[in-house]
Amino acid sequence: MLVRWTILQSAAALLWFVLATGTIAQETRRSDLGRTEKLRILVDKVMQPEEGWVTKEWIVRETAQAGFNVFSPRRGHDRPDEVRQVNEWCEKYGIFHLPWMRGTLGAPRGPAADGKRVLWANGSEQPLWSACSDEFWEWTTKYIVEYAKMSAQSDHLIGVFLDYENYWPGGYGNLYEITYEDAILEPFLKAKGVDRPKLEPGTRKSWLEQQGLHEAFVEFQVDDWRQRCRKLREEVDKHDPAFQFCIYPAPGTPFMVRACYPEWSTDEAPIILADPWVYGRPSRFLPQSEALESNRQKLLDGMKIPQQAKIPFIYSGGIDPVVRGADPEFCGKNAVMISDVTAGYWVFYEGIKYDKEHPDYFRWFKWANDQIDADRLQAWHEPRETPEQWTLDVFNKADGGIKLVAPEVTGEMMKFGRVTLRGDNLMLVAARQGQPVEIVLRNRPVGKYKSMLVWDLRNTKMEKIANGTIPHNEEGTVRFTPDADGIYLLGASSGSCAYSVIAANVPIGILTTDGASLIYVAGRMYFHVPKDAAEFRITATGWGAETVRVNVFNPEGEQVATGQTTLGKTSVEIKVPTGAHA
Repeated sequence: MLVRWTILQSAAALLWFVLATGTIAQETRRSDLGRTEKLRILVDKVMQPEEGWVTKEWIVRETAQAGFNVFSPRRGHDRPDEVRQVNEWCEKYGIFHLPWMRGTLGAPRGPAADGKRVLWANGSEQPLWSACSDEFWEWTTKYIVEYAKMSAQSDHLIGVFLDYENYWPGGYGNLYEITYEDAILEPFLKAKGVDRPKLEPGTRKSWLEQQGLHEAFVEFQVDDWRQRCRKLREEVDKHDPAFQFCIYPAPGTPFMVRACYPEWSTDEAPIILADPWVYGRPSRFLPQSEALESNRQKLLDGMKIPQQAKIPFIYSGGIDPVVRGADPEFCGKNAVMISDVTAGYWVFYEGIKYDKEHPDYFRWFKWANDQIDADRLQAWHEPRETPEQWTLDVFNKADGGIKLVAPEVTGEMMKFGRVTLRGDNLMLVAARQGQPVEIVLRNRPVGKYKSMLVWDLRNTKMEKIANGTIPHNEEGTVRFTPDADGIYLLGASSGSCAYSVIAANVPIGILTTDGASLIYVAGRMYFHVPKDAAEFRITATGWGAETVRVNVFNPEGEQVATGQTTLGKTSVEIKVPTGAHA
């Protein structure tokens, strides 16, 4: 009787265990990812540094425990034994593996790469192998085909994550656009039977246009890309036709849209498109609910491109904690919103410390993954739990704080010369009690981007006074009546667009404690130098192929210093002796 009871008791316990862990019997299959189960990809740059940029088992385990279903280590793609080991750990913990690698390859100086380095239309050459060079494709194929062989042996290695961001100096956006190096220009002209005159690097595009050949050149280059992409897909399919390409940044560059889309995406292995345009808030001054709704619309717009291409695809929106405004709770809510709109989300996990901010971020990602698993995809609408405000530590950066004194306020409306700001900037507004303030702002277009201008006004205690938005390519006015004399803080951002202060009836200046972000030519800007300063320094930083020149003038209008960035040196520090002018 005792034996029988023990058996029945064990059977009941076993039955309970099976019911309680029923998900094990219905474990995720590779083919479910992005289809019936939302993607939850972690590209790790936070845990790997704790182990000298080598993945260890605890990293994979912690990733799985947080509810992610795909792990992508930022480093290690070129260490095949490590790739295999990571894959074994992913299989052990029931998640999937996506090796990450740059989709671009640096090219050396010298004759071996002459004519094969990326050459832009303006004549700027980057130290990158051309996407029309054999060297680039031999390198790319070597790693990806090896991954495909591993993938054929294990369903837990699902493909490769290819990063086409342009990290090299002198770049013009992400890669690849139409370029004009010999590697593609010479075979094109040979095919056309056209002799090429001696051309300066920056005149190749205009010469092709003058000859009526540019459109044909573009199609020739796209066809070259497609043939090379097709060959790689064929090599991969010899080992694993289910192998998937994940490409970033989606929706994509001409190379990605016109070559990768049609050649790498199949019904069995739809291309995964990693969108970075919702990394954080469109502006750190935008409240969470509005920021999430704005991100939602960006994703809907982004998906139109692969939809119009009529290819099989899996769209995934990205999150990056390093972006301003991407606090832990926002990232968690953003993850659920992205998964509500697309096939899932991915995280470029960087900019935080494992022993500091990491636990809070993973707590919110775990919350998000639980909501997604339970199909509670409207949870992103839930009220904010943690206090929401952008913080400013400028007043704590000097002993006793920084004292700001308001200049005289006349109330006269003054128009300003054009200084175009971009990104997040903070401005100081001097105001008098009871005297109405008006500041006219202009939201300025940049390229194809369409972003609202968001502004947020606070006092020096960080108490909110007012906030608002200005539509794309329109003007708007910030209005308020101060309840006390003093300095007020006006934060503004228009996402990927730009903006200017057109006019104001109070003194207004740009706060540069954390830097100021500008675009285009700026007129003269003025600043005060303390009397006891023997010299001061100005640091200027360019971006990509955009260089910066700074000229410094004394009060008499004489130039006393200058500095210039270059494609090879993107930042410059200008030391200015004050002489008798402090």
